[in-house]
Amino acid sequence: MMQRKIHPSSTLKWISLFFWMVLCGLRLLDTWQNTRIVPFLLAVQSGSVAWLLITRNGQLEEIHWSRKTIAWISALLPLAMRLELETPLGQAITILGLILVFWSMISLGCSFGIAPADRGLVKSGPYHYIRHPMYLGELVSLTGAMIYNLSTWNVILIAVLLLSLLFRMHWEELAIHSYRSYADRVRWRLIPRVW
Repeated sequence: MMQRKIHPSSTLKWISLFFWMVLCGLRLLDTWQNTRIVPFLLAVQSGSVAWLLITRNGQLEEIHWSRKTIAWISALLPLAMRLELETPLGQAITILGLILVFWSMISLGCSFGIAPADRGLVKSGPYHYIRHPMYLGELVSLTGAMIYNLSTWNVILIAVLLLSLLFRMHWEELAIHSYRSYADRVRWRLIPRVW
């Protein structure tokens, strides 16, 4: 018996598209005004998120509203970071993290989503080596941004983000069909040779 896939309402799709495209535009404006590479990469990331949310596969089961809410808060938390200074080292680390995020997004393709759901298991690209490479890329890029921007606010923000990512990982692992056999093959959840 074929399972019916649930697609998000068109209103939510358009709200998501609008938000990520506006964010993309603001980041492109920042790039144009300051001629820096990181805002450009963030603009490309925002545009990619918009595209992937519109073209993604439907999920097999409805997602509980609390999980959707935590996932979206987690996705938006980095926007609340307070960044004053940029350093070449910080930019290099941020760029490395963003490259891992892009590689993960490209590998996910139509299986991409913000809220944890079964949109199809992806085993290629960075998912061949670790189970949650996009989250690792986010954490690496934010680590680069935090260099010379350590503050109580930013540390609390990163701690909340890390906690929300742990919830998202757990929920994704529960939601995706045949995840257990994938986890048996790909041992490392987030950090190769550590965890």
